[in-house]
Amino acid sequence: MTNAAQHIDRTMFFESIPEILKLWFLDDEPLWFILNTIREAIYTIARNYSDKYNEISKGIFISKNVKRIDRCVEIYGPALIGEGSELRHGAFLRENVIIGDNCVVGNSAEIKNSVLFDNVEVPHFNYIGDSILGNYAHLGAGAKTSNVLLLKNKKKMVEELKLDAELAKKCIVQKKVKIKMPNGEWVETGLGKFGAIIGDYAEIGVNATMNPGTLLEKGAFVPSSVNIGGYFKSDFVFHRNIIYQSG
Repeated sequence: MTNAAQHIDRTMFFESIPEILKLWFLDDEPLWFILNTIREAIYTIARNYSDKYNEISKGIFISKNVKRIDRCVEIYGPALIGEGSELRHGAFLRENVIIGDNCVVGNSAEIKNSVLFDNVEVPHFNYIGDSILGNYAHLGAGAKTSNVLLLKNKKKMVEELKLDAELAKKCIVQKKVKIKMPNGEWVETGLGKFGAIIGDYAEIGVNATMNPGTLLEKGAFVPSSVNIGGYFKSDFVFHRNIIYQSG
């Protein structure tokens, strides 16, 4: 881990870490460390708290006190769903998802390789990929985290794929996501897929887009329909329709 990554203070994002997740939020690891180990975390939590969860299908662990899971919910697993949480009609949980206690995952919300702390709401048409959402974070309808950088020269890659599959694989390796800090420094995450880290109590407006490598401190307020990327302090004021921390 780079020194810059070490200096991203988790207390600026989370007032507290849910008890079941504390093993994956260590001082000597980057804030996003758990994104590489969610599968392992799910099985470890299920084993350590076996009295709290039922395994309803292979690798899918549901709290014995879950509030509600509608019939038209798709869960690939492994996944872990906390007590008091509800998965509403059309929710889609892909591989490696942890949903904390008292969360709401709603209609047409898709979540993949992500962690939701407690009391999080993603109720309508949201995409959450390779991201961490803090306690009481709320995403308005249509708000999304983008987790993969766009590729240039795609035509060339496709042509190479037809000629030499092995060469094409090397060319299409995802670019690693970096985080633009307020001081202009770039922090390397080492991750090809990385969406956002959204702090406690953050409010994200409808149809907002968070580009790969977005960090929002606790209490952040993001208005509707903005397009953002970078590290934003809790008191940052979003005043334009299209905003990038890089300016």
